[in-house]
Amino acid sequence: MKVPYASPNLRCGDVARALYLSETDAGKGIKQYFRQLTGKRNVLITNSCRTALYLAYCALNVKGEVITSPLTCKVAIDPIIESRNTPVFADIRLEDLCIQPEDIANRITGKTIAIQPIHLGGVSCDMDHITDVAGKKNLVVIEDCAQSLGALYKGRPCGTFGDVACFSLIKNAYGIGGGILATNDTAIYHKARAMNDRFGTTSRLLALYRVIRNLLDTQRNNRIGSLLYSRLMDLKGDKTGYKSVTAQLKKIGAIEKKIAAHQMGHWPALHRQRRKIGKLYCDQLVAADIMGNRGFSVADASFSRFFVYHSTISAQKLINTLKKMPLKPCTLSKNTAARFRKDLCRLTDAHKKDWANITTSMII
Repeated sequence: MKVPYASPNLRCGDVARALYLSETDAGKGIKQYFRQLTGKRNVLITNSCRTALYLAYCALNVKGEVITSPLTCKVAIDPIIESRNTPVFADIRLEDLCIQPEDIANRITGKTIAIQPIHLGGVSCDMDHITDVAGKKNLVVIEDCAQSLGALYKGRPCGTFGDVACFSLIKNAYGIGGGILATNDTAIYHKARAMNDRFGTTSRLLALYRVIRNLLDTQRNNRIGSLLYSRLMDLKGDKTGYKSVTAQLKKIGAIEKKIAAHQMGHWPALHRQRRKIGKLYCDQLVAADIMGNRGFSVADASFSRFFVYHSTISAQKLINTLKKMPLKPCTLSKNTAARFRKDLCRLTDAHKKDWANITTSMII
């Protein structure tokens, strides 16, 4: 049995139909969707989720400490740092790998201004406890929903709980670029919008590369598509250095906006598909007793990325075990876990011993 690969799902027909949309109509459609999804009046379309996070922090009236999860990629933390705030890491819950609400309270000081819950891999954080802690301490909640479009918490979409919600228009939105900042706070919105309006627009050459990349990535289930995608990645080569958030501040381009608006029509079916694939992963891994982080609702998760943890099995051993199973995702690579760990922020002391056991070797 080979598990279906939930690819970017972008085909030539999608691109052609997207280009027929007007940029104005595309923007209106995206904003209306996220207003209805989040219940927030003000929606700003940005270049990326990291840009949305950066603008959100810049739009706050104060600087200070932001409590967040250490189990995430670097680009989720950089907006905090580059907006001249300080990240403070709370521990994670090993049953779902999301931030531990009880430890958030332990990290609050007189300098704390906000909490940034990260819905890791499309698994929602415990938002009842987080918003309760934030409300008692008068803290802003900025939801990082980059990986959780389509995910639910107690029947409500992720992004409906925080003062600000930031989404990606790539990952579970199946686009080639873009992000969303949604809020009911008019002051935050207008300040973020004024900053965003001053940025230049992303280059058309970059947009063209992203279109080609996603078209080929969609075809990786067949031999020719996989070969062409590999060749494109070889031509691109490894990144020689990381660009900061501020070095990548742009406005979203017309092509990115149009493709995102077109792909919206596919989202309900594609979210259902990801859940089916995610359940298949969980069933297989739990049956094989190699998945310890099983304390979340499969029916509510959106599975933009599938994380696996086991208290006694290292990440590399997990990957080797998976290769011997009939469960063989397309993107499984011996270097995937190592690359991700290299880009991780540090884990807090309580979970340093678990570092080598957390892997993101499977992208569904």
